[in-house]
Amino acid sequence: MQLSFSTNARHRTFSRAMDRIDTRFQPLLDAFQTVKLEHPVHEVILVGITDDKPPQFFEEIENSDGFFQVFAGCSLRGGDQELVADVFEILRNATRLYPFAAPDHETLEALFKRMRPAVVGT
Repeated sequence: MQLSFSTNARHRTFSRAMDRIDTRFQPLLDAFQTVKLEHPVHEVILVGITDDKPPQFFEEIENSDGFFQVFAGCSLRGGDQELVADVFEILRNATRLYPFAAPDHETLEALFKRMRPAVVGT
């Protein structure tokens, strides 16, 4: 299974900030792909991140192509480090919303806990 995210920016500063931090997430995306799940439902979790919605906005988008898709709001509330932390939590929340079986939820929660220092630094 894969985890993927993209940016739908309204403001150029948000787009550039997301471009700067993009590579910080590669270790998490690679690790996610290697996790063996007992009961995967979809092939990919797609996460769209936008500055056009408030940070509290989080919505599942219906998708019939074998993908689980969510759309989340985000804002620049500081520097790159804060944005990395916010995007990390958006990705974590997307996996929490996914209809995994309980053991798979636990496996992915452990993955996010283990990967947080490598991605976010704290």
